[in-house]
Parts: sequence; C-alpha cells; structure tokens
Amino acid sequence: MIEHDDKVITPEYLRSMSYPDFVALMKQDNTPPGSAYTVNYWIEHAGLSNHSVLLDLACSTGYSSRYCFSKTGSSAEGIDISEMAISTAREKAAALGAEDKLRYQVSDACSLPFSNDTFTHILGGCNFAFIQDREKALAEVVRVLKPEGIICTSNFYYRTPPSEEIINGVYNAIGFRPDPEWTLQYWQDFFASADLELYHEKNHELSSQPRDELKKNLLSYVTAENEYTRHLDETTQNAFYERYLAIREPLNDQRNYQGVTIQLWRKK
Repeated sequence: MIEHDDKVITPEYLRSMSYPDFVALMKQDNTPPGSAYTVNYWIEHAGLSNHSVLLDLACSTGYSSRYCFSKTGSSAEGIDISEMAISTAREKAAALGAEDKLRYQVSDACSLPFSNDTFTHILGGCNFAFIQDREKALAEVVRVLKPEGIICTSNFYYRTPPSEEIINGVYNAIGFRPDPEWTLQYWQDFFASADLELYHEKNHELSSQPRDELKKNLLSYVTAENEYTRHLDETTQNAFYERYLAIREPLNDQRNYQGVTIQLWRKK
C-alpha cells in the first residue's frame, strides 16, 4: 500500500489531484514546449551566462532554471503557486548541490515578491496562457526585469481553430480551458502591448503522435523511466499510467491544430 500525505494512492486519489500537483507527485520535469531544444535556444540567442540572474516564472518543478544552471552556471529564483511543485523543485536543486544558486518559493505571478529591475532574464515558457490575469502578470514581469532584459517564451498557438470537443477534452484533462483565439498574432500582440521588442522568433508546426505509440511510450515511462513510479508496485503503476494517459491523450489530439512559437522579447 503506497501513501502520500497520509492518503492511500488510488486511481480516485490521483484523479482528484490538480494537474500541477500530479506532475509534482511523479517528480516529473514539466518542461516548456520544445523541452531542451527550447531552453538551448534561449541560452544561445538570449545570451545566458554565469552572470545571468533568472526568474523561473510558474516554474513547476524547476526544469528550465536547473537546465540553464547546468549549462551556464546562471542563478535563479523560481515561483509557483503549487506547494508540492516547489517542494520537488527544491529537492531537485539540492540533488545538484545548487541550493545557493537555485531558490524556489510559493508565490503568485501577479504579485511578485521581488524589487524592480532585479532579473536579467525571465523564463516564461508557455505559462502566461495559464495565468488568468496575464496582463497583470506581464506588467509584474516587466517591473522586475532589468532594462534591456529578456523574456524567454515558448507558447502554443492555434494554426487552425480546434473543435469544441477538442477544447472540452483538454479542459477535462488538466482543468484548464484554452482559448481558440490564441493564434500566433495573439501572442505577438500580447507581448508587444507591454512595449517589449521582439528580436528572435522561431515557429514550429505540431502533429499528433499515433495513439498506440503514445500509450506504449507512457507505459514505458511510468514503469521503467520515471524516477518515482518505476519503484512502485504494479497496481499503483497502473493507477499512475491511467491518470497520465487521461491527461496526455486530449493534449495529443489538439496537436494537429497547434504550433509552438519560441520568442525572445527585450525590455526597452
């Protein structure tokens, strides 16, 4: 019998968890769209170095800031509203012996606990889409960013309008309803509205993975690759697999309508 927070891990318990908490429980790296490719693009084109001071916005388990630290020696502050995600981010930083360079705290992107002009770079990923008052969050990000500082993003956008069935499937999977109006132009206009300058952009079209291949890969991940779930008993592994599949299938279905835009925005 496997427990978490004094509760037995059952399919019902896993289904009751929020998407961020489920990811954190698995100690999974919740990566930006494009994963390491995207972060390497940020490092190369935004000039990250051991002198860079990063804000990992809505950092989840801290993948982006850890990756930048491992490649450049940069320091970072990470914030997220999920206590479980922050706990996991701290554990992963400690495993690197990087507690003095990578610090994480529970905080809201719309009320950042930092002084003006603190950071050289903001690692934003696709997180502005998940923030309800994203205009306020963007204003906060610009406030704490140094002049000439860079916001690094990697946003999903819709190339063609998805059906209501697709949108509902995503909402049921992760508790978040994407907006079909989030086109490439939407994101360009959103960041430009804060008087930011776009100086690097790379766009990629997405396509869905065959369903049998998706299932095979997820089963392998849960049973053999994930650092936490691979040590669990078969019944508990199956519970994780079913929950993870219920998340990933709707997200995979919408990929035929999506692209990813990697953008770097400079504060004037």
